[in-house]
Amino acid sequence: MAVVGVMYNLKGDPPEEGEPPDLGAELDSESTVLAVASALKAFGHDVCLIEGNDASLSELRARSLDIVFNMCEGVRGESRESHIPAVLEMLGIPYTGSGVLSLAITLDKPMTKKVLAYHGIPTAKFRVFASENEIDLQGLEYPVFVKPSHEGSSMGVSPSSFCAQPLDLAREARRLLKLYSEPVLVEEFLPGREFTVGIIGNKNPLVFPIMEINFDLVPEDHGKMYSRQFKTDWCDEAYFSCPAQVSPELEQALKDIALRTYRALDCRDLARVDIRLDRNGVPNVMEINPLPGLTPGYSDYPRLAEKGGWTYEELINGILACALKRYNLLHLMPPRSCRQIA
Repeated sequence: MAVVGVMYNLKGDPPEEGEPPDLGAELDSESTVLAVASALKAFGHDVCLIEGNDASLSELRARSLDIVFNMCEGVRGESRESHIPAVLEMLGIPYTGSGVLSLAITLDKPMTKKVLAYHGIPTAKFRVFASENEIDLQGLEYPVFVKPSHEGSSMGVSPSSFCAQPLDLAREARRLLKLYSEPVLVEEFLPGREFTVGIIGNKNPLVFPIMEINFDLVPEDHGKMYSRQFKTDWCDEAYFSCPAQVSPELEQALKDIALRTYRALDCRDLARVDIRLDRNGVPNVMEINPLPGLTPGYSDYPRLAEKGGWTYEELINGILACALKRYNLLHLMPPRSCRQIA
């Protein structure tokens, strides 16, 4: 049995006037943190909860932790997801999930796309602009899709992200630049079906059943996009298809590109990859999330695991088992068997 510190960042007060309306959307609720802790306790682990902020250093030093179950999205900065893992590495404390560099890169959407392009992994053509005056598509074709460069959880994604002409693009880029105070990513819009793929493991990772996002029931004026509104207003199973109804060839292509992305970004233990088909039906990676949401019954990643026959307790302890194995801490595995994941 292990002494596990569950580290997290809780949602705070509602955004103030002038702040993004989805500020803090990527942070966890207390109920999610308690669900993870309960799952770990069910397998016999000793669990303590630690808020991942600038006060956690002294608490980490004071405790004798075997490993940290990392859920921290970070407090501030464009590399915020990597801050707590960097502290844990400095203190020599093992932790679940991807490392410092991977977390920093994957929160930077343009940098992620550059890595994908280097590895020959299809992703939509793109440009990055730090000001409205810089906007020049330089060969990109309309329609395009606009979103903040350093946000997660579909923050900044709305029907106005879809831009069919220069006037739309200028208006939306101006809005996002002012609201989020960071560069915007402009991509050629991918018009095909959208999927999300969950992965667990390391040497021989397992891919959960693929989920398709069903846009057929969404109001027409919203558009076919997995926006923040979609995730809050249309979250029941009618809007998702898992396992996705796809041909064996497309299923294999989706799994292959997800695993290539996982390895190209040097992810560990778990991640979720978002994929969309282009006009020719070719899968393109939209982004990868190495810190997927873990809210039971709501977040995509636990839903994918459930469709693969995993209970929530098995999933959380499976993630922990992957990390313990990486650190050669198999003696801390509980007698209650976890699923065997390489």
